[in-house]
Amino acid sequence: MLTRIKLKNFRAFREEIDVRIRPITILIGRNSAGKSTLIKFLLMLQQTLESSEAGFFVTEGRHATLGTFQDLKNSMSRSNSFQFTLEIETNDLPEPAIQQIREELQQSKPIENLEGTSVDLNVNLRTSSTISTQDALEQETSIRVSAEIPARELLAQFSIVGSIPYSKSPRGKHSVTCNIGGNKIFKKQENNIRRTRFLTFPLPNSPVDILKSAFDNLYLDGIRREIISMRHLSPIREESQRSVILGSPPPDDVGHRGEYAMPHLQRLLSEERGQRSEFVLQQMESVVDIEEVRFEPRVKGFIPEFCAKNKLTGAEAYLADFGFGVSQCIPIFVQGALLNRGQLLIVEQPEAQIHPTAQLAMGSFFADLWNQRRVPSLIETHSANLMLRLRRLVAHQQLNPDHVSVAYFHTEDQVVNVKNLDIKPDGSLEKGLPMEFFGADIIEALEL
Repeated sequence: MLTRIKLKNFRAFREEIDVRIRPITILIGRNSAGKSTLIKFLLMLQQTLESSEAGFFVTEGRHATLGTFQDLKNSMSRSNSFQFTLEIETNDLPEPAIQQIREELQQSKPIENLEGTSVDLNVNLRTSSTISTQDALEQETSIRVSAEIPARELLAQFSIVGSIPYSKSPRGKHSVTCNIGGNKIFKKQENNIRRTRFLTFPLPNSPVDILKSAFDNLYLDGIRREIISMRHLSPIREESQRSVILGSPPPDDVGHRGEYAMPHLQRLLSEERGQRSEFVLQQMESVVDIEEVRFEPRVKGFIPEFCAKNKLTGAEAYLADFGFGVSQCIPIFVQGALLNRGQLLIVEQPEAQIHPTAQLAMGSFFADLWNQRRVPSLIETHSANLMLRLRRLVAHQQLNPDHVSVAYFHTEDQVVNVKNLDIKPDGSLEKGLPMEFFGADIIEALEL
């Protein structure tokens, strides 16, 4: 999962901002303070990796519309390059046997045959079994390998760095460093930006180096999947409809506006009726007081529709008739249930259109999402209540304080800055947030 993001000279950020990412990361700050800019950066990376278009970044795509690359430059910055750093921890790594083969390849020396028509690499691994890779290298290279690798759980730390010029100059920098257990596994770097794009590096010239680079790319595939697998929900989600066109929604994706939430909900209710569906139903009952959700015809022979019961009144109604706030919550719950362990859920203003008590319960949803399903979340919010519930859960030892981070976006001397704040074990918030931010209502009441 992501652990840190640094950005400089990118839209709202003139100077470098450093955002610490934890399993539950809260982005707070005034409007236009840069919170959405951070999210748009991640969406730009996602559509870049999904696209085959030329250019280091894809700034116009289905996830984000940011104009041209030159439009990303901060208008007040004197620098002419965009600088970024991403830090990622992941156990999405090649198989242990592949890891050891790559390690031995790095230490091996190529031996040309007498005719000079092929290159042999003798790789000696301590083992009793044999893994043959001859077929994959039949044109120019051969490897003789024997290996027996014990299974082990590894966690890799990746540091992805870039300095990308806004001009057409090829000079720039893009590098990826991989460390496992304190040991540097590899570093890939390119200084000619025209030859590369995000997380993609040109092939070397020699066949042996091409082979070694191919093994490095197996490691890069893990962080590519990490970014591509992110799911985002925008501040305004689509309103629930009575009639649902089921079709084939995108796998594990409800869409940025939640447009595929209802087809996915129907599948969860009718096909699985297991852990994921129960998670959704539990959250709907806790946050918006809805129970007994079902997808069936209210009158025999009619088209099936979503119906549910109001837990407070006992009245039954179509799900679409429960109010706009309910329709804004359902995509969040369904998307959270669809994600697998480690997939990042990004939600903007999850508190939209719901009352203060429900905002408190929404805080419990994100805690449950991590505690029960190990799905991390990045939450942009203006809700003091949502954060208050997280603080209470920490104080009651129902949420680990080390799993929560608060990033406060604020402006000083026309420069956007970020303070990374902790929630202490007693539930109090680390000093650094001005009273006027979440305490304006108290100040107003004292004046009254």
